[in-house]
Amino acid sequence: MKILGLITEYNPFHNGHLYHLNKSKEISNATHTVAIMSGNFLQRGEPAIMHKWARAKTAIKSGVDLVIELPTLYACSTAEIFAFGAISLLDNLGAINHISFGSEIGNLSLLSKIANILANPPPQFSTILKEYIDSGLMFPVARSRAITMYFKKIEHYKTDKLVLIDNIMKNPNNILGIEYLKAIKQLGSQITPYTISRKTTCYGSEKIYSGPIASATAIRKHMFAGKPLSDINHVIPNSTFDILSSNINAGLAPIFSTDFEKSIFTILRRSSLNDIKNVFDVVEGLENRIYRCSVNVSTLAELYSCIKSKRYTLTRLQRILMHILLNVDKNDVFYCNDKGGPQYARILAFNTKGREILRVLKTASSIPIISNLKYYHPQNRSAHKMLGIDIRATNIYSLAFKNRSAIKGPLDYTTKPYYENI
Repeated sequence: MKILGLITEYNPFHNGHLYHLNKSKEISNATHTVAIMSGNFLQRGEPAIMHKWARAKTAIKSGVDLVIELPTLYACSTAEIFAFGAISLLDNLGAINHISFGSEIGNLSLLSKIANILANPPPQFSTILKEYIDSGLMFPVARSRAITMYFKKIEHYKTDKLVLIDNIMKNPNNILGIEYLKAIKQLGSQITPYTISRKTTCYGSEKIYSGPIASATAIRKHMFAGKPLSDINHVIPNSTFDILSSNINAGLAPIFSTDFEKSIFTILRRSSLNDIKNVFDVVEGLENRIYRCSVNVSTLAELYSCIKSKRYTLTRLQRILMHILLNVDKNDVFYCNDKGGPQYARILAFNTKGREILRVLKTASSIPIISNLKYYHPQNRSAHKMLGIDIRATNIYSLAFKNRSAIKGPLDYTTKPYYENI
């Protein structure tokens, strides 16, 4: 048995994901696949358009064998923490042979070289980075420029290669790939990485063309505009179309950030500055700006615009507001991350081959495998905190369902993993 690991959001599962899945199986010669998938809130600081069990079902229907949830604390966080959580979870399963991730460049050697610098920073790089930070740049920008300058001054790269490095460090998928590779190195993991170039459309492209590939961003934007689902039928597998349609008809989808607009404003306007200050990723007095803006605007779009600056990107602000919604504070993140990453593996969906993987994980995994939350008792404080955030996230997410009867009950305890016999 060769098990391939994938780190995903599947928001929603589209033809590009299907291409990546099949190509990854091919280049790794994997016999089985495990997807570590974000739950109901995602890395860009947005809610998923469908709940986690429905999205896990789309993955199983398209050929993934086992879907395990990435705890919310990691799923809705910075690229570094997101990647560390996902790689740590895969590594702790004790049976994953390979990992495959998408990137714009598709050059594992170059991505690994950058990851090695970030995992064990040479003194020259640290000096360059400090100079950029001291100049007032945001850390991500300072780090990107420091990498390019390091390759220029120390590695003596020529202009064409420096342009390539600069472009790599500006792309979110490349940066995530670098963070995966960095985490593998830092954890001393034996998982073998692969990367595959993204097909046809660029990350974040907001247009849907006549071809079979479109970005998840374009698909979500299309749905947010209330346009017919039939218009995107050619860019998603039939199973995704059917599951999306079913959930929309049932009043369970689509879900967007705007569905939580009043909740976010309510929390902000009743919070003290100290409450906001304690939220993860709120630094340098940003709590003052957030609070001031919250009482002077009335929509999320206006709030983002009011807070946003050169130092704070839109994605970062979206994550901060989701942390505020979910009540995720700095101490939660730092404490859990210091304890070594995810403390359990929660099953969302599996098929017959996934059941074979689970038999292996029973003895191989160093963390509990959870199929029914009723029978799981957190083994330590970190697991207790993580699970509490996961349950809270689902309970809050369900408030956005149009079907009011579906809001009742703690869904994490009442929803069973999806199983498909193949």
